[in-house]
Amino acid sequence: MTFDRTLKNGEVEHWVSELLTNPSMLARAGWTKSRSVDALKPGTRVKLYIGTSRAGGFSGIVMKIENEKGEGIVGERSNVTGVDMDGVAGGLQPKPGDKAPGAE
Repeated sequence: MTFDRTLKNGEVEHWVSELLTNPSMLARAGWTKSRSVDALKPGTRVKLYIGTSRAGGFSGIVMKIENEKGEGIVGERSNVTGVDMDGVAGGLQPKPGDKAPGAE
């Protein structure tokens, strides 16, 4: 899934991600391509709960998507919480010197 994130200063970040929710669970819940196209039309404002990549950059795993009213669109992880990164360029990125899990 790709999306653009517009910062408060008008700068646009281009992100790539994967949806954490299992596709078979989405299908069993009645989620179809036409439903996703309808719910996520270009320009639709949503709140994403993302686990950003430890390697940095504009990539991560989308754990939950909410509409502007706070209603869940996708993601069964109702207990997911996050840090509000609205307006913070790059979101939550690793700092120089951070080591990836398993790195010596």
